[in-house]
Amino acid sequence: MIDEPNIRLELATTTYAPRAELAGAFVIAGGPPADTKSIEFSVLWRTSGKGTEDIGVVHYEAWKPDDGTLAALPNPNTFAVTLPPTPWSYDGELIKIHWLVRLRLRWEALGRTREVVEDVEFTLTPAARS
Repeated sequence: MIDEPNIRLELATTTYAPRAELAGAFVIAGGPPADTKSIEFSVLWRTSGKGTEDIGVVHYEAWKPDDGTLAALPNPNTFAVTLPPTPWSYDGELIKIHWLVRLRLRWEALGRTREVVEDVEFTLTPAARS
């Protein structure tokens, strides 16, 4: 059995206005494993429902051992990302638009690359107060 790294991702709130600053933090309990290949942080929206599913990445950061960025990554790490004006969250019968923050950690174990992913959903709506 392989122990998965324990990652946690938290947002300051779960509802944001367009162009607001999404804020939060993530932590890797005990720090990244020694054999970490990368840690990736992204803010994205995706559709689900009828038809072709779509995805849009509005922010992406990666930390890797080979470029020295992983060693400099604070743990816990705080973040602030300015959100775009659209698309707004939508929960329709035929299509839904979901916003989420994603943290992905890839590491080497038993000769294979493995990953653990933490997603936290939030709502982007003009009804939110910034």
